[in-house]
Amino acid sequence: MAYSYNIEEIPPDDVPTVEHDIRRAKKFLQKHSPESGDSLYDHLTEVLAKILTERPKNAVDIFEEFSRKVKEQRFKTKSSHLRDMYVPPTQFEHAKKIIELFKKLEKFYETMGEKIEEDIEEDEDKKKKIPNMLDFLFYFEQTGIGLPRRELVLLNLSIRELMAENPIENVRFWGKILGIPKNYYVVEADLQPEELNLRIEKMAEEEERRRQEKQAKAEEAAKAEKQAVEDMEDATQETGKTEEEAAPEGLKLVFPPLPTRIWVPPPEVPTEKLGTGTNTKVYFVCNEPGLDKWIELPPVTPQQIVIARYIVRYCTGNLETPIHTFPPFPGTEKNYLRAQIARISSTTQVSPIGFYTFGIGDEEEEVLEEMAEGGVLSENVNYDPLPIKDLIDPSMSNWCHHMPYILKQGRVEWWSPRKQEEELEEEIGEEEEEEEEKEEKEIGPPLLTPLSEDAIIDSIIPWGTSLSSRVQPDQAVALIRSNIWPGAYAFASGRRCANVYIGWGHKYMAYNYSPQSMPPVQDQYKIGPEIMEIQDPTFEQEEAFRIAHLPPPPVIPTGEEEEEGVEEEEEEEEEDE
Repeated sequence: MAYSYNIEEIPPDDVPTVEHDIRRAKKFLQKHSPESGDSLYDHLTEVLAKILTERPKNAVDIFEEFSRKVKEQRFKTKSSHLRDMYVPPTQFEHAKKIIELFKKLEKFYETMGEKIEEDIEEDEDKKKKIPNMLDFLFYFEQTGIGLPRRELVLLNLSIRELMAENPIENVRFWGKILGIPKNYYVVEADLQPEELNLRIEKMAEEEERRRQEKQAKAEEAAKAEKQAVEDMEDATQETGKTEEEAAPEGLKLVFPPLPTRIWVPPPEVPTEKLGTGTNTKVYFVCNEPGLDKWIELPPVTPQQIVIARYIVRYCTGNLETPIHTFPPFPGTEKNYLRAQIARISSTTQVSPIGFYTFGIGDEEEEVLEEMAEGGVLSENVNYDPLPIKDLIDPSMSNWCHHMPYILKQGRVEWWSPRKQEEELEEEIGEEEEEEEEKEEKEIGPPLLTPLSEDAIIDSIIPWGTSLSSRVQPDQAVALIRSNIWPGAYAFASGRRCANVYIGWGHKYMAYNYSPQSMPPVQDQYKIGPEIMEIQDPTFEQEEAFRIAHLPPPPVIPTGEEEEEGVEEEEEEEEEDE
């Protein structure tokens, strides 16, 4: 057995050695202070560890501050048991909400999986599809349009949470409306049949109650107005009698008649029922997906759509923000947002021709009836994808609208103001009025109208086309964008087609926006000399008028006429004698 007695000898001072110097410096740094009991080596280790953990931008400038904080944390008194309060950053609170969102969705996947299996066993057409945002916006990212991946993940999770908490189906990400200072993420969905019928019944009851209250208020207002007129007439008669008594005989005081309201407000266009027209879909919005709750927007009314066409306003991110415009908008920002969504959807929801079809019936008569009534569209199972060169054709003859057109009334289906009167009239009279109504009735373009028929506004072409890749056209994605509503896009790739909107929610205007001017003030009285304002005459004008209307001066007889008159008088006297 061999033994080794290798002993490191201490080199002399005149011979430099790095290892020995490092060991000697480390021993010096590890010496403990007799006052605090700490060593410089341990203190520097803790300071460097704190700097590496927090990673400040200017570590050199705040090194002394870190050293002081480390010493303060090490120093503990026996009498004080207080600790520094930890304030978590905002990212920590967001992370806690996102973790809870992941936990909630575990149950959602289980329940949705069971429902999908049951639907597949019963009928494949009834199965509920869960939207996949990552797959949906993957095609838009190829064309340079989309949202950041972080927002996509949160949006994907929050949409699933929305489906788990609300009775909705056919959920789709509609788009993002920019605002100052917050934005809106919009989700489109259909109500389940049971929930839809329940809401329609509730809305019918509320409408009947409002009608009764409005009728009662109108009757009370009519009675009050009639009573006020009677009181005014009585007071006028009394004052007239007193003034007639005080006035001299032969004079009567005549007062102008009281002003009467001739203007009658036009009949209010009724709102379309849920599940029909502009209220076919329901929309949910939130400011930050995954962190805020989804809020359902109220149904849109024709008055809101009509007035939204005359105003331009940026969103604020607060649904209860009042809107002060002219013409006055009937509602708050949530109503304005809902009206803009309806307008954008009606104009920019497009698809390749043949992607949607009317119903399942094979007979042409059924299809024509559905087109006339604005029937419900469904995806064509036998859709044959169009080639890319046809989809990016500038004529836009291979794309069509699959959302109904909104009329000037603010409705999809035209409403006749004389509809209630027609129900009370005889059948013969109804037939005659129906013929007149057909001439006045406004009819919009039918569903599946090609984009080539869209009108050019202010020399602006309505649509533009682009291709994601010119190198590999077989795998490219065809994209079209709306020039009338900037921010509206649609893509088509094989059997996939979708629409999205990312913009400010404003329509393109070739000229600067100018609000409507105020209407002229209505006349209370008929214009006449009794109430017209006339300039007072001057003294010279009054004097000239007086002189012009003086009576003519008396006629003075001349000398010959006087002699003849005297002779005639003398002859008459002689005859009398």
